Amino acid sequence: MIEIKITVDAALSLLLERMKFELRIRQKSGLIPSGLSMQNLTYKELISIIEVSVFDTIFLLPVEIICTETNLAQIVVSAVRALSKILHREEFQLYSQDQAQKIISDIRSYLESNLAETNLGRN
Repeated sequence: MIEIKITVDAALSLLLERMKFELRIRQKSGLIPSGLSMQNLTYKELISIIEVSVFDTIFLLPVEIICTETNLAQIVVSAVRALSKILHREEFQLYSQDQAQKIISDIRSYLESNLAETNLGRN
């Protein structure tokens, strides 16, 4: 197992930046009314933005880190739970290891299926 050493504050900062970017994209596309901030969104809208942001952030990591066993899920859980204080939403304290692991597993499955030796022959 590879242990990734990053502070909760650093992980939270990365997540918040990605969330702001995702919010702007959704506002430009008309999915969320312009002028609303993250504090004004419903829990359902926020958790959707969070999960997409987590997905995008993890996908930017090196493949070796994603495909090996790491403490990445725990880092994600800590960052999402830390959002509860920033966004004043207690619901984020309930974010579980299973939810984070599901996102990581989906990315890992996608990468592993595309890295199979049979796919390399097509390139």
